[in-house]
Amino acid sequence: MNDNAHEVLSGFVGLLLVTGIIIMIPSFPALLYSEYPVLPFFLIPGIIAISLGLYLGIKYPLVEEFSIRGTIIIACAGWLFISAIGTIPFLGIGMHPLDAFFESISGFTTTGMTLLVSLETCPRSILFWRSLSEWVGGVGVILLFTILLRGGMSTWRLYTLEGREKFTPSVKSSVRNILLIYLSLTTICAIVLYFCGLDLFDSINHAMTALATGGFSTRTGSITDFDVSVKIALMIFMILGATSFVLFYNLIKFEVRKVIGDVEFKTMLFMIFLGGLVASVSLLVFQNSPPTGFVDGFFNVVSIVTTTGYTSGDISVWPNLTKVLLLIFMILGGSAGSTAGGIKLWRVIVLFRLVKREVQKLTLPHSAVIPIKIGGKPLDDEYVMKIVALFTAYFLFLFVEFLLLSLSVPDLFGAFSLAVSSLSNIGPAFYPVDLLDPFSKIVLIFGMWFGRLELLPVMAFILKELPLTFKEYIKGRAE
Repeated sequence: MNDNAHEVLSGFVGLLLVTGIIIMIPSFPALLYSEYPVLPFFLIPGIIAISLGLYLGIKYPLVEEFSIRGTIIIACAGWLFISAIGTIPFLGIGMHPLDAFFESISGFTTTGMTLLVSLETCPRSILFWRSLSEWVGGVGVILLFTILLRGGMSTWRLYTLEGREKFTPSVKSSVRNILLIYLSLTTICAIVLYFCGLDLFDSINHAMTALATGGFSTRTGSITDFDVSVKIALMIFMILGATSFVLFYNLIKFEVRKVIGDVEFKTMLFMIFLGGLVASVSLLVFQNSPPTGFVDGFFNVVSIVTTTGYTSGDISVWPNLTKVLLLIFMILGGSAGSTAGGIKLWRVIVLFRLVKREVQKLTLPHSAVIPIKIGGKPLDDEYVMKIVALFTAYFLFLFVEFLLLSLSVPDLFGAFSLAVSSLSNIGPAFYPVDLLDPFSKIVLIFGMWFGRLELLPVMAFILKELPLTFKEYIKGRAE
């Protein structure tokens, strides 16, 4: 066995251990609510995963340093691997394997699309598993895996492949700070929701999915039946979930100026204010629903901008202008370095500055050098070109996904909204997911996977690493 295969297997050993521990956690609510029929679907895969991980770990111990190729394979294939394990509990309630995998990867990628039509009849442990998968996926499964590593360049590569940015000299320190901030905000959110009137179970579940910007709810109608105080609390924590972890770190260090002056955070708040006004006025004028229309308008816009995906009503009946605005917000997404999906506002700002620079250069001598600056700091051209590549890849894949979905989805606007929703990991769309055929579900699964890993690593995995691995396998069999 070559060194590359050894390091990849050692990486999957680590993923087995992490996933095995995670999937056993819902055993507690299963015991608490006497849901014994589904208990084995948490305990057995958990025990097998941990046992297999410990056994294989003897033969394939975690290597000190992963190659670039190894990190790409572990990060990309790892998300599918973990989602496959996460499918098992859903099989316990009779879901079709494809639907169960769809539900699992929707949770881990924090997309929030669901094929469960009546959540009130589902076992509470299954509802908790859905929320937990989003909470884990929000912080990043691979990020949790890096805790097992010793640090170094391979840890940095795995860390950045999930769209994270380092804000302390040590990657390990950054991971610890992210987990501490994430856990603290989730705890505070659960306490606030409890005092707003939700029971303990609903408070914990919605705290996990709000901070993860995932959007799974314990109710079939999502947030529709909740009080105004709950909706306002969720709005606040959705915004916090879509805010870069770097800002929280700066706030802890009392660097308030960096927080106040952050252009990405201010852009997100402006989008929420503008979109909230448009949506609220639309609801008040066209649906005549004051005063809840004002709150619901802002709530749904916050949910879309932060790519959480909660809904407090049927957004498919909203005016077309408002629906188009929501689609634009779905594409843009929240802050870079947060749990939000989409292209990310930071990248959009960089692209805007790039266009502005190119327009300025038209009126200046050819030799003029105009750096792109944000916050007074110039950006490296290589970094800017990577953002351009990601932006191009996003819309290229969005177009391909839309074409594939349009083959079986009769509503073209609905098909486009499904493509945007999956690729931006947001959830709501203007077409019912439960009406989709198996082909469309598979297309959306790929969209969620591509979107969570921000396209470029998955493209490298499919176009380069998989063919190379296959060639090496064929060569090894021939020898």
